[in-house]
Amino acid sequence: MKHHALKYLLGTALTVLLANTALAADRVELTDGSVVLGKLVSAEAGKLKFETAFAGTIEIAQDQVRSFSTDEAVNVELAAGSTVLGQVAITESGIAVVAADGSFSAPTAKVSAVWRPGADSPATRQLKERIAKNERKWAYEASVAITGRTGGAEKFAGAVGLKATLESAQDKLIFALQAEKAEDNGVETANRQFASADYSAFFSPHNGWYVRTSLEKDSIKALDLRSQTSFGFGRKLIKTDPQDLELRAGLSYVYETYANNTKFDSPGLDLTLLHAYTFKTGKLSNVLTYTPAFKDFGNYRLHHESTYEMPLAASMWKLRTGVSNDYTSIPQPGVERLDTLYFTSLILNWK
Repeated sequence: MKHHALKYLLGTALTVLLANTALAADRVELTDGSVVLGKLVSAEAGKLKFETAFAGTIEIAQDQVRSFSTDEAVNVELAAGSTVLGQVAITESGIAVVAADGSFSAPTAKVSAVWRPGADSPATRQLKERIAKNERKWAYEASVAITGRTGGAEKFAGAVGLKATLESAQDKLIFALQAEKAEDNGVETANRQFASADYSAFFSPHNGWYVRTSLEKDSIKALDLRSQTSFGFGRKLIKTDPQDLELRAGLSYVYETYANNTKFDSPGLDLTLLHAYTFKTGKLSNVLTYTPAFKDFGNYRLHHESTYEMPLAASMWKLRTGVSNDYTSIPQPGVERLDTLYFTSLILNWK
C-alpha cells in the first residue's frame, strides 16, 4: 500500500512539474494551426528566433506567425516606433502587451522587433556591429632569420623586419622596415635596407584606391637610394573566405642614385597583383609587381615574392618560408639583372 502511495505521489509531482513547465514556456501559434513551445529569444527583420527543446534555436518567418505569447516581460517594438516592456498574451486580433502602466493590443504583423530584457535592441546591436566593422585596430609583426658557419668557411647571413598594420573592414595602412646583411669568407654578399608605407581603401566591396611609397638602399647593387611613390586604383578579382586576389593599376615616380654618381628619375606605370589563400595549416601569399619607366619602357623592374606562413601551435609565433625575385632590366655595370633570395624566418605577431 505504501509502495502504491509513493508511486502516486511521484506521478502527481511529475505531472505538476511538467504542467508548470508547459505553462512557463513561451508560445507561438502558426498560420497553419501548429503550436511551438519554448523561449522567444528575439524577433527582427521579419523573423522570430525561438529556442526549443526538440530542435535547438529555430527561425520562423513572421508572416507565418498568427500570434505569440511570453511567460516573462519582453521589449516589444512596433512598426510605428514605440517600444513597451511587458508580458505578451494572445488575443483574437494578434497580441496584447501587458505593461506596468497599462496594456495595448496590436496585430502580429505590426511588431517590428522583440528582445529580452538586458539584451541590446536590434538597432543598438546593428550600430555596435557597424562601429566594430569600421574600427581600426593595430597589429604588429617582428621577424628574424640568422644563419652562420665557422671553421672550414666563415659565413653569416641575417635579416630582421618590423611591420605595423592598422586595419578596418574598409581600409588598411601598413608600415614596414627590413634589413639584410650577409658575408661569405669576409666578402660582403648582402647589405640592404628597405622602408615602405602602403595605404589602401575600398569605396565598394570590389573597388578601391591605393598609395604607396618606399625607400631602399642596396650596397651590393651600388644603389645609394631608390625612392618610389605610386598611386592608383585597385580591383578585387576574387574575394572569398579562403582566397583574395587584387589587381592594382596606377602611376609611379622613381628616383635613383648610384655609387658611381649615376642618377635616374622618371614617372612610369605601376601594375601589381596581390594574392592570398588561407589553408587550414597556413597562408600562402604572392606578390607580382611590374614598374616600367615612361622615359624608356625597356627600363623596368619586375618583383615577385611568394611566402607560406605556418602558425606554431597556438602561440603568437609563426614560421615563414619563401622566395623573392627582383629583376632589373638595365642594372649597373657588374650587377646581375636577376637577384633571387630564398628565406625562412621566425615571426612574432602581437596586437
